[in-house]
Amino acid sequence: MSWYHRTSVLVIILTILPDHVMLSTKAESTEFNGLLNGKILRVAAVEISPFVEFVRDENGIVVDGKGFSFEILAALMETYNFSITIEVPKDKAYGALLANGTWNGMIGMILNNESDVGIGSFSVTHVRNRVVDFTVAYYEESSGILIPAPTLGKQTSAFVKPFHFRVWIILIAILGILPCIMWVQSEILAKAKMSMAARKREQRFMLVYGVLLTQCKSSPLSSGQRIPEKDHSLRFLAMVWFLCALVFIHAYIGTLVSFLSVPNIKPIIRSLEELPASGLGWIVWRGSDLESLFMEAKDGLNRIIGDKLRNNPEWLVDSFVEGEQAVVDGDFVYMNNQARIRYAIEQNFIQSGKQCHLSMAKETFDKVNQAFALPKGSPVGSLFNRKMLMMMETGLMEHWRMKHLSRNDHCSTSFSYGTVLRKLTLEDVKSAFLIWFVGLSLAFAVFVAENVVFLAGRKFRNSRTK
Repeated sequence: MSWYHRTSVLVIILTILPDHVMLSTKAESTEFNGLLNGKILRVAAVEISPFVEFVRDENGIVVDGKGFSFEILAALMETYNFSITIEVPKDKAYGALLANGTWNGMIGMILNNESDVGIGSFSVTHVRNRVVDFTVAYYEESSGILIPAPTLGKQTSAFVKPFHFRVWIILIAILGILPCIMWVQSEILAKAKMSMAARKREQRFMLVYGVLLTQCKSSPLSSGQRIPEKDHSLRFLAMVWFLCALVFIHAYIGTLVSFLSVPNIKPIIRSLEELPASGLGWIVWRGSDLESLFMEAKDGLNRIIGDKLRNNPEWLVDSFVEGEQAVVDGDFVYMNNQARIRYAIEQNFIQSGKQCHLSMAKETFDKVNQAFALPKGSPVGSLFNRKMLMMMETGLMEHWRMKHLSRNDHCSTSFSYGTVLRKLTLEDVKSAFLIWFVGLSLAFAVFVAENVVFLAGRKFRNSRTK
Protein backbone atom coordinates (compact mmCIF):
# COMPACT_ATOMS: atom_id res chain seq x y z
CA MET A 1 0.00 0.00 0.00
CA SER A 2 1.39 3.42 -0.96
CA TRP A 3 2.09 6.20 1.54
CA TYR A 4 -0.83 8.19 0.15
CA HIS A 5 -3.30 5.33 0.67
CA ARG A 6 -1.99 4.61 4.19
CA THR A 7 -2.41 8.28 5.11
CA SER A 8 -5.92 8.40 3.65
CA VAL A 9 -6.97 5.32 5.63
CA LEU A 10 -5.56 6.86 8.84
CA VAL A 11 -7.44 10.11 8.28
CA ILE A 12 -10.70 8.22 7.67
CA ILE A 13 -10.23 6.11 10.81
CA LEU A 14 -9.44 9.15 12.98
CA THR A 15 -12.48 10.96 11.60
CA ILE A 16 -15.18 8.30 11.92
CA LEU A 17 -14.17 6.25 14.96
CA PRO A 18 -15.49 7.35 18.37
CA ASP A 19 -13.03 8.71 20.90
CA HIS A 20 -13.32 5.75 23.30
CA VAL A 21 -12.22 3.40 20.50
CA MET A 22 -9.21 5.53 19.62
CA LEU A 23 -8.19 5.73 23.26
CA SER A 24 -8.58 2.03 23.95
CA THR A 25 -4.96 1.15 24.56
CA LYS A 26 -5.13 -1.35 27.39
CA ALA A 27 -4.04 -4.07 25.01
CA GLU A 28 -0.65 -2.42 24.84
CA SER A 29 0.68 -4.46 27.77
CA THR A 30 4.25 -3.49 27.00
CA GLU A 31 3.35 0.12 27.74
CA PHE A 32 1.78 -0.66 31.09
CA ASN A 33 3.86 0.38 34.06
CA GLY A 34 3.10 -0.23 37.76
CA LEU A 35 4.43 3.18 38.71
CA LEU A 36 1.04 4.82 38.03
CA ASN A 37 -1.26 1.79 38.25
CA GLY A 38 -4.15 2.64 40.54
CA LYS A 39 -2.58 5.90 41.66
CA ILE A 40 -4.28 9.30 41.94
CA LEU A 41 -2.47 12.27 40.42
CA ARG A 42 -3.17 15.82 41.51
CA VAL A 43 -3.62 17.80 38.30
CA ALA A 44 -3.31 21.59 38.37
CA ALA A 45 -5.30 23.33 35.65
CA VAL A 46 -6.66 26.75 34.73
CA GLU A 47 -9.77 26.96 32.59
CA ILE A 48 -8.87 28.45 29.23
CA SER A 49 -10.80 27.25 26.21
CA PRO A 50 -10.22 25.40 23.95
CA PHE A 51 -7.38 23.74 25.89
CA VAL A 52 -9.10 23.25 29.24
CA GLU A 53 -12.83 23.45 29.97
CA PHE A 54 -14.07 22.38 33.41
CA VAL A 55 -17.06 20.16 34.11
CA ARG A 56 -18.65 21.05 37.46
CA ASP A 57 -21.24 19.35 39.64
CA GLU A 58 -24.36 21.00 41.04
CA ASN A 59 -22.26 22.56 43.82
CA GLY A 60 -19.87 24.17 41.37
CA ILE A 61 -16.99 21.83 42.23
CA VAL A 62 -14.74 20.84 39.34
CA VAL A 63 -15.09 17.09 38.80
CA ASP A 64 -13.81 16.61 35.26
CA GLY A 65 -12.53 18.45 32.22
CA LYS A 66 -12.57 18.52 28.46
CA GLY A 67 -10.64 20.21 25.68
CA PHE A 68 -7.38 19.60 23.85
CA SER A 69 -5.25 19.09 26.99
CA PHE A 70 -7.78 16.75 28.60
CA GLU A 71 -7.90 14.61 25.45
CA ILE A 72 -4.18 13.94 25.96
CA LEU A 73 -4.58 13.40 29.68
CA ALA A 74 -7.45 10.95 29.11
CA ALA A 75 -5.28 8.88 26.80
CA LEU A 76 -2.52 8.78 29.43
CA MET A 77 -5.02 7.73 32.10
CA GLU A 78 -6.33 4.95 29.85
CA THR A 79 -2.84 3.63 29.18
CA TYR A 80 -1.33 3.80 32.68
CA ASN A 81 -4.54 3.17 34.68
CA PHE A 82 -4.43 6.14 37.02
CA SER A 83 -7.09 8.62 38.09
CA ILE A 84 -6.92 12.34 38.84
CA THR A 85 -8.17 15.12 41.05
CA ILE A 86 -8.30 18.60 39.59
CA GLU A 87 -6.76 21.45 41.55
CA VAL A 88 -7.33 25.06 40.48
CA PRO A 89 -4.73 27.62 41.65
CA LYS A 90 -6.24 30.39 43.75
CA ASP A 91 -4.72 33.10 41.54
CA LYS A 92 -5.74 31.22 38.36
CA ALA A 93 -2.28 31.76 36.86
CA TYR A 94 0.05 29.48 34.98
CA GLY A 95 3.07 30.65 36.92
CA ALA A 96 5.46 33.61 36.96
CA LEU A 97 8.51 34.45 39.04
CA LEU A 98 7.63 37.10 41.64
CA ALA A 99 9.86 39.87 42.95
CA ASN A 100 10.46 37.98 46.22
CA GLY A 101 11.84 34.97 44.33
CA THR A 102 8.76 32.74 44.71
CA TRP A 103 6.45 31.47 42.01
CA ASN A 104 2.70 31.87 41.72
CA GLY A 105 0.09 29.86 39.82
CA MET A 106 0.46 26.23 38.82
CA ILE A 107 4.27 26.43 38.88
CA GLY A 108 4.05 27.48 42.53
CA MET A 109 1.72 24.56 43.28
CA ILE A 110 4.18 22.09 41.74
CA LEU A 111 7.10 23.60 43.67
CA ASN A 112 5.10 23.49 46.93
CA ASN A 113 4.16 19.83 46.35
CA GLU A 114 0.50 20.73 45.94
CA SER A 115 0.29 19.24 42.46
CA ASP A 116 1.85 16.38 40.50
CA VAL A 117 1.32 17.76 37.01
CA GLY A 118 0.17 21.01 35.42
CA ILE A 119 -1.76 20.88 32.15
CA GLY A 120 -3.07 23.39 29.61
CA SER A 121 -1.41 25.67 27.12
CA PHE A 122 1.74 25.69 29.23
CA SER A 123 4.42 27.69 27.42
CA VAL A 124 7.91 26.24 27.79
CA THR A 125 10.27 29.07 28.75
CA HIS A 126 13.86 29.14 29.98
CA VAL A 127 12.91 30.62 33.36
CA ARG A 128 10.25 27.98 34.01
CA ASN A 129 12.47 25.15 32.83
CA ARG A 130 14.98 25.97 35.56
CA VAL A 131 12.49 25.03 38.32
CA VAL A 132 10.21 22.41 36.72
CA ASP A 133 10.41 19.72 34.04
CA PHE A 134 8.29 19.70 30.91
CA THR A 135 7.00 16.81 28.82
CA VAL A 136 7.66 16.70 25.10
CA ALA A 137 5.94 19.60 23.35
CA TYR A 138 2.56 18.59 21.95
CA TYR A 139 1.78 21.90 20.29
CA GLU A 140 3.60 24.97 19.02
CA GLU A 141 1.91 28.35 19.05
CA SER A 142 2.69 32.04 18.61
CA SER A 143 1.23 34.85 20.67
CA GLY A 144 -1.19 37.26 19.08
CA ILE A 145 -2.84 40.58 19.87
CA LEU A 146 -6.60 40.80 20.31
CA ILE A 147 -7.83 44.14 18.93
CA PRO A 148 -11.19 45.77 18.19
CA ALA A 149 -12.50 44.86 14.76
CA PRO A 150 -11.08 47.01 11.93
CA THR A 151 -13.34 49.81 10.77
CA LEU A 152 -14.11 51.08 7.29
CA GLY A 153 -12.23 54.25 6.45
CA LYS A 154 -14.20 57.43 5.77
CA GLN A 155 -15.36 57.63 2.16
CA THR A 156 -15.95 61.40 2.15
CA SER A 157 -12.38 62.07 1.04
CA ALA A 158 -12.25 59.14 -1.37
CA PHE A 159 -12.25 61.45 -4.41
CA VAL A 160 -8.70 62.69 -3.60
CA LYS A 161 -7.21 59.27 -2.82
CA PRO A 162 -6.54 58.00 -6.36
CA PHE A 163 -3.68 60.50 -6.81
CA HIS A 164 -0.83 61.48 -4.52
CA PHE A 165 -1.00 65.07 -3.28
CA ARG A 166 1.97 66.00 -5.52
CA VAL A 167 0.02 64.85 -8.56
CA TRP A 168 -2.90 67.02 -7.51
CA ILE A 169 -0.58 70.03 -7.07
CA ILE A 170 0.88 69.51 -10.55
CA LEU A 171 -2.56 69.19 -12.13
CA ILE A 172 -3.82 72.33 -10.42
CA ALA A 173 -0.66 74.17 -11.43
CA ILE A 174 -1.10 73.09 -15.05
CA LEU A 175 -4.74 74.14 -14.97
CA GLY A 176 -3.66 77.59 -13.84
CA ILE A 177 -0.56 78.00 -16.03
CA LEU A 178 -1.79 76.61 -19.37
CA PRO A 179 -4.60 79.18 -19.83
CA CYS A 180 -2.08 81.94 -19.13
CA ILE A 181 0.19 80.54 -21.83
CA MET A 182 -2.69 80.39 -24.25
CA TRP A 183 -3.70 83.93 -23.26
CA VAL A 184 -0.21 85.21 -24.04
CA GLN A 185 -0.17 83.35 -27.31
CA SER A 186 -3.60 84.73 -28.19
CA GLU A 187 -2.35 88.25 -27.45
CA ILE A 188 0.63 87.76 -29.72
CA LEU A 189 -1.61 86.51 -32.51
CA ALA A 190 -4.01 89.40 -31.96
CA LYS A 191 -1.26 91.99 -32.17
CA ALA A 192 0.15 90.34 -35.27
CA LYS A 193 -3.21 90.56 -37.02
CA MET A 194 -4.06 93.96 -35.51
CA SER A 195 -7.71 93.09 -35.83
CA MET A 196 -8.83 91.91 -32.46
CA ALA A 197 -10.71 94.29 -30.20
CA ALA A 198 -10.44 94.16 -26.42
CA ARG A 199 -13.92 92.66 -26.09
CA LYS A 200 -13.03 90.03 -28.66
CA ARG A 201 -9.92 89.06 -26.70
CA GLU A 202 -11.90 88.60 -23.48
CA GLN A 203 -14.38 86.34 -25.27
CA ARG A 204 -11.51 84.45 -26.82
CA PHE A 205 -9.85 83.82 -23.42
CA MET A 206 -13.10 82.62 -21.85
CA LEU A 207 -13.68 80.37 -24.85
CA VAL A 208 -10.22 78.78 -24.57
CA TYR A 209 -10.54 78.32 -20.81
CA GLY A 210 -13.96 76.74 -21.32
CA VAL A 211 -12.44 74.30 -23.81
CA LEU A 212 -9.81 73.32 -21.23
CA LEU A 213 -12.44 72.66 -18.61
CA THR A 214 -15.07 70.93 -20.75
CA GLN A 215 -12.68 69.00 -23.02
CA CYS A 216 -14.64 70.07 -26.11
CA LYS A 217 -13.64 71.64 -29.41
CA SER A 218 -16.42 74.19 -29.12
CA SER A 219 -17.92 75.92 -26.12
CA PRO A 220 -21.66 76.35 -25.70
CA LEU A 221 -21.36 80.09 -25.20
CA SER A 222 -24.21 82.33 -26.17
CA SER A 223 -22.13 83.73 -29.01
CA GLY A 224 -21.57 80.22 -30.41
CA GLN A 225 -17.88 80.97 -31.03
CA ARG A 226 -15.28 78.34 -31.88
CA ILE A 227 -11.54 78.30 -31.81
CA PRO A 228 -10.60 79.90 -35.12
CA GLU A 229 -9.58 77.33 -37.65
CA LYS A 230 -6.46 79.30 -38.60
CA ASP A 231 -5.05 79.44 -35.02
CA HIS A 232 -3.29 76.10 -35.33
CA SER A 233 -1.03 76.69 -32.33
CA LEU A 234 -4.01 77.20 -30.00
CA ARG A 235 -5.69 74.15 -31.43
CA PHE A 236 -2.52 72.15 -30.90
CA LEU A 237 -2.25 73.19 -27.22
CA ALA A 238 -5.92 72.40 -26.65
CA MET A 239 -5.45 68.98 -28.25
CA VAL A 240 -2.40 68.19 -26.08
CA TRP A 241 -4.30 69.18 -22.95
CA PHE A 242 -7.30 67.14 -24.05
CA LEU A 243 -5.22 63.99 -24.58
CA CYS A 244 -3.37 64.40 -21.26
CA ALA A 245 -6.62 65.02 -19.43
CA LEU A 246 -8.13 61.92 -21.05
CA VAL A 247 -5.31 59.77 -19.67
CA PHE A 248 -5.65 61.28 -16.19
CA ILE A 249 -9.43 60.89 -16.21
CA HIS A 250 -9.31 57.19 -17.05
CA ALA A 251 -6.56 56.55 -14.50
CA TYR A 252 -8.51 58.50 -11.89
CA ILE A 253 -11.81 56.73 -12.52
CA GLY A 254 -10.25 53.26 -12.45
CA THR A 255 -8.39 53.92 -9.20
CA LEU A 256 -11.40 55.61 -7.61
CA VAL A 257 -13.66 52.64 -8.36
CA SER A 258 -11.11 50.29 -6.81
CA PHE A 259 -10.93 52.48 -3.69
CA LEU A 260 -14.70 52.40 -3.32
CA SER A 261 -15.39 48.79 -4.35
CA VAL A 262 -12.74 47.13 -2.19
CA PRO A 263 -13.43 47.69 1.54
CA ASN A 264 -11.05 50.25 2.99
CA ILE A 265 -10.17 48.36 6.15
CA LYS A 266 -8.23 50.20 8.84
CA PRO A 267 -6.98 47.99 11.69
CA ILE A 268 -5.90 49.75 14.87
CA ILE A 269 -2.48 48.08 14.80
CA ARG A 270 -0.86 45.40 12.66
CA SER A 271 2.03 44.28 14.86
CA LEU A 272 3.60 44.50 18.30
CA GLU A 273 6.02 47.16 17.00
CA GLU A 274 3.12 49.56 16.39
CA LEU A 275 1.67 49.13 19.88
CA PRO A 276 3.67 51.70 21.92
CA ALA A 277 2.88 54.54 19.48
CA SER A 278 -0.79 53.59 19.05
CA GLY A 279 -2.06 55.35 22.16
CA LEU A 280 -3.69 52.11 23.34
CA GLY A 281 -3.17 50.29 26.61
CA TRP A 282 -2.22 46.62 26.63
CA ILE A 283 -3.62 43.89 28.86
CA VAL A 284 -1.54 40.85 29.85
CA TRP A 285 -2.64 37.84 31.86
CA ARG A 286 -0.94 37.83 35.25
CA GLY A 287 1.28 34.81 35.75
CA SER A 288 1.54 34.00 32.04
CA ASP A 289 4.70 33.55 29.99
CA LEU A 290 4.02 36.93 28.36
CA GLU A 291 4.23 38.67 31.73
CA SER A 292 7.67 37.13 32.23
CA LEU A 293 8.68 37.99 28.66
CA PHE A 294 7.93 41.69 29.09
CA MET A 295 8.73 42.22 32.76
CA GLU A 296 12.14 40.52 32.56
CA ALA A 297 13.26 42.16 29.31
CA LYS A 298 16.42 44.26 29.62
CA ASP A 299 16.10 46.37 26.48
CA GLY A 300 14.27 46.82 23.20
CA LEU A 301 10.56 46.75 22.50
CA ASN A 302 9.78 44.18 25.18
CA ARG A 303 11.41 46.42 27.80
CA ILE A 304 9.25 49.37 26.70
CA ILE A 305 6.10 47.27 27.06
CA GLY A 306 7.28 45.84 30.39
CA ASP A 307 8.01 49.31 31.82
CA LYS A 308 4.49 50.42 30.95
CA LEU A 309 3.09 47.34 32.70
CA ARG A 310 5.11 48.21 35.82
CA ASN A 311 3.74 51.75 35.75
CA ASN A 312 0.18 50.46 35.21
CA PRO A 313 -0.19 47.30 37.34
CA GLU A 314 -3.94 47.29 36.69
CA TRP A 315 -3.13 46.20 33.13
CA LEU A 316 -2.14 42.78 34.56
CA VAL A 317 -5.44 40.91 34.91
CA ASP A 318 -6.25 37.69 36.74
CA SER A 319 -8.60 36.34 34.08
CA PHE A 320 -8.44 36.27 30.30
CA VAL A 321 -12.14 37.21 30.30
CA GLU A 322 -11.18 40.56 31.87
CA GLY A 323 -8.68 41.18 29.10
CA GLU A 324 -11.14 40.35 26.35
CA GLN A 325 -13.82 42.57 27.91
CA ALA A 326 -11.35 45.47 28.06
CA VAL A 327 -10.84 45.15 24.31
CA VAL A 328 -14.59 45.13 23.70
CA ASP A 329 -14.97 48.27 25.84
CA GLY A 330 -12.29 50.02 23.79
CA ASP A 331 -8.85 51.69 24.19
CA PHE A 332 -7.09 48.41 25.02
CA VAL A 333 -5.59 45.38 23.32
CA TYR A 334 -5.06 41.97 24.90
CA MET A 335 -2.17 39.57 24.31
CA ASN A 336 -2.46 35.79 24.53
CA ASN A 337 -1.76 32.74 22.38
CA GLN A 338 -3.36 32.66 18.94
CA ALA A 339 -5.61 29.69 19.65
CA ARG A 340 -7.22 31.41 22.63
CA ILE A 341 -7.64 34.68 20.69
CA ARG A 342 -9.29 32.93 17.74
CA TYR A 343 -11.60 31.12 20.14
CA ALA A 344 -12.53 34.40 21.87
CA ILE A 345 -13.24 36.10 18.54
CA GLU A 346 -15.52 33.29 17.42
CA GLN A 347 -17.37 33.17 20.76
CA ASN A 348 -17.91 36.93 20.66
CA PHE A 349 -19.18 36.58 17.07
CA ILE A 350 -21.77 34.01 18.17
CA GLN A 351 -22.84 35.86 21.33
CA SER A 352 -23.21 39.23 19.56
CA GLY A 353 -25.63 37.92 16.95
CA LYS A 354 -23.02 37.21 14.28
CA GLN A 355 -21.40 40.64 14.46
CA CYS A 356 -17.63 41.03 14.36
CA HIS A 357 -16.50 43.23 17.25
CA LEU A 358 -13.06 41.67 17.71
CA SER A 359 -10.14 40.80 15.48
CA MET A 360 -6.48 39.80 15.71
CA ALA A 361 -3.46 41.83 14.63
CA LYS A 362 -1.92 40.56 11.40
CA GLU A 363 1.57 39.82 12.76
CA THR A 364 2.27 37.45 15.65
CA PHE A 365 5.23 37.17 18.02
CA ASP A 366 6.95 34.95 20.62
CA LYS A 367 6.51 31.47 19.16
CA VAL A 368 6.84 28.87 21.95
CA ASN A 369 6.18 25.19 22.59
CA GLN A 370 3.25 23.98 24.72
CA ALA A 371 3.70 21.06 27.12
CA PHE A 372 2.70 19.66 30.53
CA ALA A 373 4.66 20.76 33.61
CA LEU A 374 6.07 18.25 36.14
CA PRO A 375 8.20 18.43 39.28
CA LYS A 376 11.95 18.32 38.70
CA GLY A 377 13.15 14.74 38.29
CA SER A 378 9.64 13.25 38.31
CA PRO A 379 9.67 9.63 37.01
CA VAL A 380 6.23 10.28 35.51
CA GLY A 381 7.86 12.38 32.81
CA SER A 382 9.44 9.47 30.93
CA LEU A 383 6.14 7.55 30.85
CA PHE A 384 4.20 10.59 29.63
CA ASN A 385 6.81 11.36 27.00
CA ARG A 386 6.78 7.84 25.59
CA LYS A 387 2.99 7.78 25.19
CA MET A 388 2.77 11.33 23.86
CA LEU A 389 5.39 10.60 21.18
CA MET A 390 3.37 7.55 20.14
CA MET A 391 0.22 9.69 19.84
CA MET A 392 2.10 12.16 17.65
CA GLU A 393 3.36 9.43 15.35
CA THR A 394 -0.07 7.85 14.93
CA GLY A 395 -1.74 11.18 14.15
CA LEU A 396 -3.87 11.43 17.30
CA MET A 397 -2.35 14.77 18.31
CA GLU A 398 -3.13 16.24 14.92
CA HIS A 399 -6.66 14.86 15.08
CA TRP A 400 -7.29 16.53 18.44
CA ARG A 401 -5.69 19.73 17.27
CA MET A 402 -8.04 19.88 14.29
CA LYS A 403 -10.98 18.98 16.53
CA HIS A 404 -10.44 21.69 19.13
CA LEU A 405 -8.30 24.41 17.57
CA SER A 406 -9.24 24.53 13.89
CA ARG A 407 -12.61 26.20 14.13
CA ASN A 408 -14.37 28.57 11.77
CA ASP A 409 -13.11 32.12 11.94
CA HIS A 410 -15.87 34.22 10.43
CA CYS A 411 -14.41 37.57 11.38
CA SER A 412 -11.01 37.01 9.76
CA THR A 413 -12.83 36.14 6.53
CA SER A 414 -14.99 39.26 6.82
CA PHE A 415 -11.97 41.53 7.21
CA SER A 416 -9.70 39.98 4.59
CA TYR A 417 -8.11 42.63 2.44
CA GLY A 418 -9.29 43.06 -1.11
CA THR A 419 -10.93 39.68 -1.51
CA VAL A 420 -14.48 40.60 -2.43
CA LEU A 421 -15.81 43.45 -4.55
CA ARG A 422 -19.02 45.01 -3.30
CA LYS A 423 -21.74 47.21 -4.73
CA LEU A 424 -21.31 50.93 -4.20
CA THR A 425 -23.69 52.61 -1.76
CA LEU A 426 -24.70 56.23 -1.26
CA GLU A 427 -22.12 56.42 1.52
CA ASP A 428 -19.42 55.53 -0.99
CA VAL A 429 -20.35 58.09 -3.65
CA LYS A 430 -21.18 61.01 -1.39
CA SER A 431 -17.73 62.43 -2.13
CA ALA A 432 -18.80 62.79 -5.77
CA PHE A 433 -21.86 64.72 -4.64
CA LEU A 434 -19.55 66.86 -2.53
CA ILE A 435 -17.57 67.79 -5.65
CA TRP A 436 -20.82 68.52 -7.48
CA PHE A 437 -22.05 70.73 -4.66
CA VAL A 438 -18.76 72.66 -4.47
CA GLY A 439 -18.72 73.14 -8.24
CA LEU A 440 -22.35 74.24 -8.26
CA SER A 441 -21.66 76.68 -5.44
CA LEU A 442 -18.67 78.17 -7.27
CA ALA A 443 -20.67 78.44 -10.50
CA PHE A 444 -23.49 80.19 -8.67
CA ALA A 445 -21.03 82.55 -6.99
CA VAL A 446 -19.46 83.42 -10.35
CA PHE A 447 -22.92 83.93 -11.84
CA VAL A 448 -23.88 86.30 -9.04
CA ALA A 449 -20.57 88.15 -9.33
CA GLU A 450 -20.96 88.57 -13.10
CA ASN A 451 -24.45 89.97 -12.69
CA VAL A 452 -23.34 92.33 -9.94
CA VAL A 453 -20.47 93.60 -12.10
CA PHE A 454 -22.74 93.91 -15.12
CA LEU A 455 -25.43 95.82 -13.24
CA ALA A 456 -22.87 98.02 -11.55
CA GLY A 457 -21.24 98.77 -14.92
CA ARG A 458 -24.57 99.56 -16.57
CA LYS A 459 -25.53 101.85 -13.72
CA PHE A 460 -22.19 103.60 -14.01
CA ARG A 461 -22.56 104.02 -17.78
CA ASN A 462 -26.11 105.33 -17.38
CA SER A 463 -24.98 107.86 -14.82
CA ARG A 464 -22.32 109.15 -17.18
CA THR A 465 -24.74 109.58 -20.07
CA LYS A 466 -27.04 111.76 -18.00
